[in-house]
Amino acid sequence: MLKQIWDQWVSVVAVWGVGVFALMFNYGRLGVDPLDLPLIIFGSLGVLTAGSVAVSLARQFMSKNRAS
Repeated sequence: MLKQIWDQWVSVVAVWGVGVFALMFNYGRLGVDPLDLPLIIFGSLGVLTAGSVAVSLARQFMSKNRAS
């Protein structure tokens, strides 16, 4: 279980990193205020991580209940 959560978290951080990289160069075109960038960047990591863990736990719960 922990390995699955870790693997998903690594994937989430990789996707988050690509999004941050793109946001750094395109925030002006997207209409994002530079003062909002830290909130967007660090807030999104927490949301994505929590979502990843929730999905991982739900999948494991569903697979154990299906097997019984």
